[in-house]
Amino acid sequence: MAHCCPRLRIADFEVDQMIDNYWSSLDEDDKTWSLEEERNGRENLGKMRILTDEAYERVQFTEMTKGTTLQGVHAYDILANPLYVEQFQYVTAALPNRNDFIIDDDSDEENDAAQSDIVRVALNLAYLTEENA
Repeated sequence: MAHCCPRLRIADFEVDQMIDNYWSSLDEDDKTWSLEEERNGRENLGKMRILTDEAYERVQFTEMTKGTTLQGVHAYDILANPLYVEQFQYVTAALPNRNDFIIDDDSDEENDAAQSDIVRVALNLAYLTEENA
């Protein structure tokens, strides 16, 4: 590396931050987001799952750490990132009274969540089995 890029310096460094396991390190908002998004997928989107059953159980029953929690976007899920949420006009399933915040183009008030649920399904379509898709 030094031969190719003589000005590049790679230094040794230590991470001096104790952090608990992933599920414990979620703050209350991130844990609620993960739980409600998963619950919505399993109950309302044809059993569409993001988490394995084991991971879903862990997020439900793992207590939050007393130490440092994760900061910023807590998951690789694109809809966990506020910038993409805005671009896709997505309303999270973790928002209480979610349907009150979704305005669609019909008079049926029972299907308002479909506007956001379609975004979730479309973004995960490549990961669904053909039968589930």
